Amino acid sequence: MATTQNICDYVEGQLDTFAVRPLCAADSLVLSWYANFRLEVLGGQVAGWRLAADGRPGVRLQETLRAECFDGLFDLWDPPSCRRLLQAMAASPRFRDIRVIGQVAEREGGDTAHPKQFGAVTLMLDNGVSYLAFRGTDATLAGWREDFDMTFERPVPSQAAALAYFEEVAGHVRGPLVLGGHSKGGNLAVYAAAEAPELVQGRIELVFSHDGPGFDQEFLESEGFLRVAGRIDKTMPQSSVVGMMLENQEDYSVVRSSSVGIFQHNPFSWVVEGCDFVEVEGLSAGARHMDSALNAWISGRTPEERDRFTNELFDLLSLPGAKSFADLRDGWQTALPAMAQRLGDMDAETRRFMLDTVGALVRELLPG
Repeated sequence: MATTQNICDYVEGQLDTFAVRPLCAADSLVLSWYANFRLEVLGGQVAGWRLAADGRPGVRLQETLRAECFDGLFDLWDPPSCRRLLQAMAASPRFRDIRVIGQVAEREGGDTAHPKQFGAVTLMLDNGVSYLAFRGTDATLAGWREDFDMTFERPVPSQAAALAYFEEVAGHVRGPLVLGGHSKGGNLAVYAAAEAPELVQGRIELVFSHDGPGFDQEFLESEGFLRVAGRIDKTMPQSSVVGMMLENQEDYSVVRSSSVGIFQHNPFSWVVEGCDFVEVEGLSAGARHMDSALNAWISGRTPEERDRFTNELFDLLSLPGAKSFADLRDGWQTALPAMAQRLGDMDAETRRFMLDTVGALVRELLPG
């Protein structure tokens, strides 16, 4: 049986430069995931718009591989795979000479308020294209909460920050622009592209959303979105949950994953063959159920009701003391009784929806 390959294998095996072979969807997932590295631990090395000693903008990506920073760089999903990916990028002639510039990271709100977790970095490729990579959702429940906030508020703080960042980058760099991100980062990329001034939109070559939450119909019918819609490339795994939230776009590709359930959100599980993702025909039954349950409820509730639901849902998921979906998976025997007790205290309408939605989540989370 052939060994399943992922984006790490892709970076290690595909060595031609962007000037020889243009950017593809697999490259975009690699570059968008680079924004999830905690580049701020490099001490401002890639922040701002300063010229390097050689007179060029930013620093070479290879220079961001600093062993003394490894403990802080990879504080997110699958640290061993993150380390392997950065080491492969730093060694690869395709990625090592990318210029890294304009990195920002902002975190506000914590666990008790509607959170803001925003990060972005600009990656200047050797073919003149600048890739704006937006940081996605981390593995914590607090990180995922802003994805749900997007169902009743627009712009959420990170969306507003993404638009401002895009406009700032457009004023600092020349040439074509590509925007992309994984999870929430994908939503931010699409939002910034759609809301940008028309003159700036004209510089956009592509917008990549890798399992990013969607948008409501009003946004999808806006003039700004329609101007860039044909340049949006959306990919999701078979058991997508985040990417199907408010999903009203029919033009997306489904990627094979080597993982199961909600853990297919991890980009290191996405299967790559040669220079392309391995695609499948459609979403899993669990993902379709989650999509139906979430979107049917969203469409029938006011923003205030969705806000209340989000509060209830994340209070429920954080029982007893869970901070991440991994905590829920590992402690499900304790978590489920606590959730059942809390459900009993809810009003009948909220309880009915919670049972349906959390039931779908549990089926995605539990092994087998």
